[in-house]
Amino acid sequence: MKNLKMIRILFLKDLFLSRWILFAYLIGGLASCAIGAIPNPTMGFISLILIVTVAVGAGMYLLGDLLIGEGSENTRSFIMSLPVSLRDYSLAKISVVLTVFMIPWVMMLAFSIFMIVVLPGEKLGAIPLTIVIFLELLAAFTVQLVAAAITESLGWTISVMVGCNVFFNVFLMTLMSRPEVSESAKSEVLSWPTLLAQVAGFELLTVVVAIAVALIFQSRKRDLV
Repeated sequence: MKNLKMIRILFLKDLFLSRWILFAYLIGGLASCAIGAIPNPTMGFISLILIVTVAVGAGMYLLGDLLIGEGSENTRSFIMSLPVSLRDYSLAKISVVLTVFMIPWVMMLAFSIFMIVVLPGEKLGAIPLTIVIFLELLAAFTVQLVAAAITESLGWTISVMVGCNVFFNVFLMTLMSRPEVSESAKSEVLSWPTLLAQVAGFELLTVVVAIAVALIFQSRKRDLV
C-alpha cells in the first residue's frame, strides 16, 4: 500500500503542475477539431494540420518538461531521497505523461467522431479512417516516449519526433492513395476495410510495446539523478 500511495502522490504532483498546459492543449485541440466543421476542404486540411500540431506540441512539452527536464533540473535528487523506489518513480512518471497526453487526445478523437455523426454532409465511413489517424498520433508519441526514456536527450527525442512527423505525412498519403480506403471514407455506411483494421491493430500493438519498453528502460536505470 505504501508503494501505491507514493505512486499516487507523484502522479498527482505532476498532474497538478501540468493542469494549465493541459487545459491549454485541450482547448486548442477542440478548437482545431471545430474548424473541421466548416464545409470546406481547405478548412478540413487546416483542421488536420492543427490537430497534429497540438498533438506534437503536447507530446514535446510532456517529454521535455516532465520526463527529461526533471533530470536536468536535479529535481530527481530530491524525489529519490523520499521513500520511493526506482520502479515506483518510473511507473508514476510514465503514467502521468501518458495520462496528460491522452486526455486531449481522447477528447479530440471523440469530438471528431461526434462531428462526423451529427453534421450534415459528413460520411459515417470516415470514422474508421479518423480513428486510424488518431491512433497513428498516439503510436508516434509512445515511440518518442521510448526515445526520451532511453536517451534522456531532448535533441534525440526531437529527432525522433521529426522522423515520426515525416512518417505521418507519408503514411497519410499512402493510406489515402488506396482505393478501398478513399472509397470507404466517402461511404454513408460505417464499415472497417480490412486494410484499416490491420493498420489499427498494428498501431495498437506499437503503443503497447512502446509503453512496455519505456517502462523497462526507465525502471532499470541505475541512476536517475
